Amino acid sequence: MRNRTSPVTGARAMIPLAAATALLATGCGGSGDTARDERNDKDTEPVVATSFANAPRAYPLDAYRPTTAETSTVDHAVRVLAGPCLKKFGVSWPAYEASGAGIPLNARKYGPTDLDSVRVYGYKPPLPDGVTRQEAVAAQREAQARDKTITPAAAAVYTGTTQEAQKKGGTSTEVPAGVPEGGCHGQARRAALADRAADDLAKVQTLFFEASATTKKDPGSIALDKRWSACMQKAGLTYPDPLAAADDETWRTTRTSPNGPHPSFPAPSAKEIATAEADVRCKAATGYVAKRHAIESGHQKQLIEKNEAMLTAVNDRKRRMIERAETVVAKDKK
Repeated sequence: MRNRTSPVTGARAMIPLAAATALLATGCGGSGDTARDERNDKDTEPVVATSFANAPRAYPLDAYRPTTAETSTVDHAVRVLAGPCLKKFGVSWPAYEASGAGIPLNARKYGPTDLDSVRVYGYKPPLPDGVTRQEAVAAQREAQARDKTITPAAAAVYTGTTQEAQKKGGTSTEVPAGVPEGGCHGQARRAALADRAADDLAKVQTLFFEASATTKKDPGSIALDKRWSACMQKAGLTYPDPLAAADDETWRTTRTSPNGPHPSFPAPSAKEIATAEADVRCKAATGYVAKRHAIESGHQKQLIEKNEAMLTAVNDRKRRMIERAETVVAKDKK
């Protein structure tokens, strides 16, 4: 029995171009350039030079998951390989669009780390380095425009799922006979050797979570959190650890201008910025990021040793998938 899903949700779940701008399309911010953040009236210039200069670097487990560039190559290959299938059923799909700059993978693992950034964004997600607000708004609109070009018939063929009626009283769009399992997208992922990529990534992510959990209980981490917390108390702020400060519900419920420096999030309050500044200063004073990174890396290495066989298989599949994707993309560019 075929799955059923809405045309927008089902289609977008399969579109790398929409995923590439997911950060720009999430949250509760304003709709664009109707009003500009009062601290940054030049939307054509990056708000800050960098938000990630002091962010944690790679972890041992990062070696077992594709990089952003590798994921982009696989997405490109899948789109190419889906082409003949889509053509067979007389439908089209938006052309592949390479994703632009993104936020480093582990950048916010311990919350914000750079003063220049929090003075603009507070605890809100920053734009990728070098991306202007104007560019972010344009990326949103371009992604939305591309989504609108996807017809229910194309979504049914691409995803292999029945598309529910777009409006009340309408009719659903069934999956045509002969469409492969998982749609043209599923067939293309199998051809790209990427059909197990999501499961493999989940396995690695599970180890990340396990290492984070054991790191939190590590005596070194506990002592580090206490030193950071004591530093914050000197500024009149009471939080047990950096993530508690970053996840403070106050930052989500305080009413501010909807047109923040990141177009998908409201502007941070003065209190939020002041707290985030104290947070970053206390991280610097305690050497928090480097020390916590070292502790967590140690826990990850232990898990890598315990799961060597599984991770070796994951890495082998990743290598073959990337090699296959690179071959497909190289042929497509000729």
